[in-house]
Amino acid sequence: MGDLTLDEDSHEVARGGEEIHLTATEFELLRFLMRNPRRVLSKAQILERVWSYDFGGKANVVELYISYLRRKIDAGRPPMIHTRRGAGYLIKPGG
Repeated sequence: MGDLTLDEDSHEVARGGEEIHLTATEFELLRFLMRNPRRVLSKAQILERVWSYDFGGKANVVELYISYLRRKIDAGRPPMIHTRRGAGYLIKPGG
């Protein structure tokens, strides 16, 4: 997507040719976002898919991991990860 690449076999991620190191959870979150480009994903959908269970109201874990991804993916570049207030998160090419 844009200049962001994710290799599911090697678990490697790069943006603009620069390798980005992610934890296993960050990788799963990014993979879920990238499999649903330009689609707003709710915190509940993300929790169910990435963490495989209901956190019982602790949806702030999603916000925390989104912030980790933004620091790594969007650092010094046009942002790709966007928030839709009251709806969720989406990824689209930066610019």
